Amino acid sequence: MPSDYVTLQDEREALHDRVLRRRIPEGFGTLLFLHQGSLIVGEGRSELTGPALAFWPGVERPDLTLRAGSAARLLGLSDSILMDAIGARSESVHLRMLVESPFRARLSIAPDVPQIETLFDWFEHELESPERRSQMSLSAFLRLLLIAALRVHSPDVTSAKTETTNTLREFRHLVELHYREHWQIATYADRLGVEYDRLHRICKRETGRTPAELVHERLTAEAKARLENSGHPLKKIADDLGFVDASRFSHFFKRRTAMAPGTYRAVISRANSEEIQKLRRGFADWP
Repeated sequence: MPSDYVTLQDEREALHDRVLRRRIPEGFGTLLFLHQGSLIVGEGRSELTGPALAFWPGVERPDLTLRAGSAARLLGLSDSILMDAIGARSESVHLRMLVESPFRARLSIAPDVPQIETLFDWFEHELESPERRSQMSLSAFLRLLLIAALRVHSPDVTSAKTETTNTLREFRHLVELHYREHWQIATYADRLGVEYDRLHRICKRETGRTPAELVHERLTAEAKARLENSGHPLKKIADDLGFVDASRFSHFFKRRTAMAPGTYRAVISRANSEEIQKLRRGFADWP
């Protein structure tokens, strides 16, 4: 298991205020477990008090300062492990939305903290010996960490913002259930009980993309995953993803990625880790 999938960094109890120097590859997200004490975050110097979990996507790297007496553990998360951990189930949309932006989640001493400590210990045990390093195990540990964070995360939003967020979440939940059926966007709007134009505005404002673009991104991500992880012929993948034939699937995929499906499969099989990360870009939109 190379360090281009996940990294673990321990920051033992600080004797004095200490700036954290992240040993995490560029582009990786950061999941931080503040076991005790407090952490100063960013130029605004907001303070996070432990025990807590905090996350920053790969594009965000605020300065972090451990206060005296504080201790933390950090996971560096590639797009690949995030994709593997979140998966493609209908309930995955909640985890997906959680990691689209930074979050902080305070933890209760019991039972939250012992569970988080155990999961980080499992990461350490899995990573410390080469013969034990399993992507399946590591992504399963991360899934449990994200579920724990989701259960205690309380975003600070206004009622209007909550309504918008709920509409977007419900839309994405429906997409997860029906993207292989190639629903029209009007059908999604009807199911949500909102006007087509309102759904369009919400998606555009909150994500920068139209509802159709979000559906297509989800379909493209699933196509990439199947091309990478299965040996199924293109016709089988096309059928599974709701295309009438392999030709229509190939046309869609090439329009979205500038590569034919067969070419993508060949390239991904030979690519090094950095190239794979680039090919998989777009997790923050839809994994």
